[in-house]
Parts: sequence; C-alpha cells; structure tokens
Amino acid sequence: MKSAPLAFLLVLTLTISAFSVNYPEHARIKGPVLLTGMEDTSFPENYQAPRSMNFTLDEGTPGSVYYTVGTTYYDNQHNGTAGKQLAVDQGGFVHHVWTKGLEAGSATRHVYYRCWEPSSGEFIQGDETQIDASNRAGFVTVAARPDGFAFPAFHQILVPGGDPHAAVAIDFLPRSGAYLSSQIPLLPNEAMVIWPKIDIDIEGNVHTVSTESEGDGLEYYAKGFPQYDEFGFGEGILWPDGFMQWDSSTFITLDVSTSWHSNRVAVAWIKDPIGLQFADYGDYDGYNVWLKISEDGGVNWGESIPVTNIPPIDTMCVLLGGDPTICNADTMHPWLDCSVLLDDNDVAHVAFSASGNFYWDDSGAVNVNAGLVFSSIWHWGEDREEFNIINEAWFSHTSVSLGVNNLMTHRPNLAIDTITGYLYCSFVEFDSVQISLGGYPSGDSYMSVSTDGGQTWAEKTNISNTVGSNGGIDTPAGECASERDVMLAKFVTDGIIHVQYQLDLDNGTSIMDTPEGVPTNNPIIYQRIPVEDIPTTPIINPFRAFRADSTGYPWVLGIAERNREAVPHDFTLYQNYPNPFNPTTHIQFDLQSQTQPVLTVFDVMGREVARLLNGQTMSAGTHVVEFDATGLSSGVYFYRLETPLHNTTRKMMLIK
Repeated sequence: MKSAPLAFLLVLTLTISAFSVNYPEHARIKGPVLLTGMEDTSFPENYQAPRSMNFTLDEGTPGSVYYTVGTTYYDNQHNGTAGKQLAVDQGGFVHHVWTKGLEAGSATRHVYYRCWEPSSGEFIQGDETQIDASNRAGFVTVAARPDGFAFPAFHQILVPGGDPHAAVAIDFLPRSGAYLSSQIPLLPNEAMVIWPKIDIDIEGNVHTVSTESEGDGLEYYAKGFPQYDEFGFGEGILWPDGFMQWDSSTFITLDVSTSWHSNRVAVAWIKDPIGLQFADYGDYDGYNVWLKISEDGGVNWGESIPVTNIPPIDTMCVLLGGDPTICNADTMHPWLDCSVLLDDNDVAHVAFSASGNFYWDDSGAVNVNAGLVFSSIWHWGEDREEFNIINEAWFSHTSVSLGVNNLMTHRPNLAIDTITGYLYCSFVEFDSVQISLGGYPSGDSYMSVSTDGGQTWAEKTNISNTVGSNGGIDTPAGECASERDVMLAKFVTDGIIHVQYQLDLDNGTSIMDTPEGVPTNNPIIYQRIPVEDIPTTPIINPFRAFRADSTGYPWVLGIAERNREAVPHDFTLYQNYPNPFNPTTHIQFDLQSQTQPVLTVFDVMGREVARLLNGQTMSAGTHVVEFDATGLSSGVYFYRLETPLHNTTRKMMLIK
C-alpha cells in the first residue's frame, strides 16, 4: 500500500478513535441505558410517525418505544425462514437492514441500512443508506461484530438480465454505513444460490446458508473471512471454499447460529420425509426439522440430527376412520420456517411452526383438519430433546384466504437474554375477524418468553396491539395495519428486547404474479421493549403433544401421564431450572432403581452450602427438589447428586 498523506492519516486517526470504544464483554452488558426522550413510556422527540396512516402504534406494551427505520413497497421481506434483519453490537448500537421497493410494483429494489445510536436515541446516518451497488438486490439479513462492523447478507443481480447470487457486504468502518459487497463464489454452471441467512462467530468470521432457486433445489453453506487493511478499514471478504453443498431442504428454510464463546455453529432446516416427495401424499404429507452441528467453526460437521423424525402419513387410513397412532399420523407437521439459536451453554434450540393436519382437542379426541391453516409453534432443545408448545392458533378466520405460505400462526424468531438466560420467541398470529377490503386477514406481532431453557413458555403477549381504522373490517388499501416479518435481534441487551417488523398498509402480499393486496409504501418499525413488559406467567398449557404417539412429551406431564415405560432407563441429573435463578430453582433427576441419594450444593471454593437430600430412600422414577438460595450471595454454585453407584455434578448461577 502507498504511504498515506499526513492530512489523511490525521483524519483517519480521529475517525478510528471515534469508533474505538472499550465496551464490556458482549454477553455481560448490564444496567439500563437511559435514552434521551425515553425517560417515560411516551414517544421520544425524534419518533417519526408514518404518514397518512389511520392507526396508532401506542397500544403495545407499556414501556415500548417505536421508531420508523424506513419504508418499502416490497411487502414480502422473507420467504420461508425469516432470519434476522437487525443486530445489536457491544456498544448497544442497533443495525437495521431491509429490502426496499422504491415504487409501486417494486421494479426497482435494493437493500438498505440504518444504525440506531443509544446515546442520542437517533439514527446516526440520518437518511436510509443503500447497501448494494447492483442492478437489483433483496432478501437481506444481518449480523454484527461486537466492535460495530455489520455484515448484511443478500442476493443481488450485478448485470442487467443476469442471475441473482448471494453476497455479503462489509462496512468501511464500524457503523459508517459505507459497504463493499463480496459475492460468494459458485462453481461453473451452478444454479442461482440466493436467500442467504448469516451469523458471525467469536473470531469475527461470517457463516452463511443459502438456497438454490433453480435446478435441483439444493442448499449451501459458506464461511467467509473478513479482510481489513493496516488502518482497520474493511476491504472485502475471502471465501476460500466458496459454497459447500448442504443436505436437501424444503423451500427456503435454512437458518444458522454461532456461539458467542466457542467455535460451535448450528444449522437447522426443514425437508421432506426421506425417500418421499410432497406430491406422493398430497396436502397431508409432512416435513421434518433437521439440525447439524460443527464444533470447530464450520470446518467439520457432525451427522444430521432428525429433530422431528415424523413418518409419512397413511392418508387413506386416517380418512377411513383409522386410529392416527396406528396410521402413523402425527398431531403436527412442520411447515416452511424455523429459527435456530445457541444459548449460553452452547445448547442448540430450534423453534418451528407446524400445520395442524391432525390435532388433539381438549377432550383428548383426534380431529382431522383439512384446511391446514390451524397451526402451532414449537420449541425443541438439544439438551432434553422434547417438543414444547410456544403458541397455538386453533381457530378459523373470516377472510377469503390467509395468502400464500401463511398459517394462522407462524414465522418464529428466537433471541436470548445472556444475563438471565431467558429465551424469547416472536411470531405472527392472524386475527380471526379483522380483514382487508380484499379479504385478507390482519396480522399481529406476538412474543413469548421461557425462563427454563425452552421447557415451558409463557402465554403470548401482543407486543403491538396496533389498532386499525373502521374496526379492522373490510379496511381499504392504505388504511390497514397488518404486521408481518416480525423478528428479534439475537441478543437482548440492557434489559431491552429489540424487534423489527413491517407494517403492511394493505393485507396480503402485493409483489407476486397474482397480487393479494394493493402496493403501498409501508413503514419498517423498530420497537424497543423492556423485558419486564413480557410476562413470564401464566404458562401456556404444556400438556400438548406434538406427536400422536406421545414421543417428545415434556417432563412436566409426569411419568404416569406419558403413556410410556414408567421407570427411567438411566441415572440422570438435569440442568436446574430456571438458570440463572433468584432466589429459588428446581433440580430434577431420574433414578432407575430405588436408592438413597445425597444432593449437595457447593460454592466455587468447594465448601458445602446446602444439603437438599441426605440419603433417605427414594423410589425409582423422576424427582424434583427445590433449592432456596435466599441466604447466599450471587455467584456460581455446583450441585452434586450421589448414590452408591453413581455421582454427577452440574453448575448453576445465582444472580440477585
């Protein structure tokens, strides 16, 4: 590189200094940030209300604050899995991206960026900034390094009439909004690989997954290495291996998550049952959720894990009155979206929506729902391998149609609070009554929280409660208020949950060959929600079975209710829940035979601080003991379960 002029170096030094702030470790950001204009629950002074819209945004949670990030005529931000269109860096800056249609019909379409600053409560770029320098781009997601470098992933068309391909952009400087795009290499004659999702690992490398839009419909993974010059400017991304072919998938369902304290990477996706095609069983065929893990930053990958492992349905058996358990019918079938997240213990969590082809009603009877719109959202954790209900929408609607690729509730998106360990999941649920003049239902953005690693979930909270005009019945184009493409930033920071969604002013998707709505210029909304606004109780009824044969029932049903062998096969000590906790937590363990267990709690110095069980005889089965740490100080503790034949120790954290 040539020597830089002195004046340039002076400007460069001042510029880098402005971005070189020493922030605390990302996973341990504590204390609320008091923002200008946000001392109460009213809108801040710089709030930009969307224009010419007959609705209110202030009916959401009590502490919510809203911002208009930008606008778009392109009212379909994602197909299938949503991914993430916002990311928070270590300084609390929030990076926003979205696909912007510049006019009705969206013939001109690009990807845009804005960065929200915590100290001022304003967007530091001012106006929207175009990321790509192509003829056409879209379907963008984003990840951010702790130091503020953001990496939008999208697909673009570089030459008129050419094919779109996946690319990732690198910022010139942290939060500058000046991007240089790097297209992920493809093999010669390879089909278009687009719709990328992205995350960034602890070493600052990017991991992307993408879908082939033509040809055999294959899936791909790629790892990129961002490059910086001697002054710290981003100058490109190296892709030494290009795209690696992945397992087969259905539609656009891949998602990726990286750990923030190890080299673990997780990819989740949905595909047809092995050896079968969707057409073989008509609308009653089901998909399956799969998961694959890398322990070394994407260099090597383990075997694909069949999360749901659902057999194909014998459709005629069921329709002729056969027992669904005999016909291999399941209560749910995964749909076309999923979300994957690695938690603070590097446990992989997957959330996915499912259509209710067959379901259990409150009386225990099995019902056949040929409409396929009744739906639910489920959680599966790598640690317990259970199916836990997050939300269910067992109601019909008054509209003409839900629209293409929609269920009554769908598009889950996971986030984690690294202080409490709580998991959050956002999703969309359609209203049963409110419809547009065109006959499409209004969607609302919801959220649920789990305090025990996904084992149980609180009943849903409507986080926006947007009130449409005219009661929401037969609402004309331009006056609807349907929320769609709701998603969360990966991390909850400073007690704030970061949400982004599009407010569609005419329900349905207008950019398709057969439009479902009229093109409208829709606002992209950024919503900041204090964690205390999302209630952790009451818990949604956990007694829902995902599988008709009871496979994957949550432990909370109790052994006698599981409809399977009553005696555990192994001696097992589970992770306490909740964890972290204050001041009480529960410790669960399985005994495969009658024995005399001793359960003890120690501090980090190895000193015993509590003895919860002291050798009394206990029967074979599952047991739960409550631990009250009221008299103890915050910190890491260990609990140890001992029997004459076994002993196991686990770690837990008390935070007061």
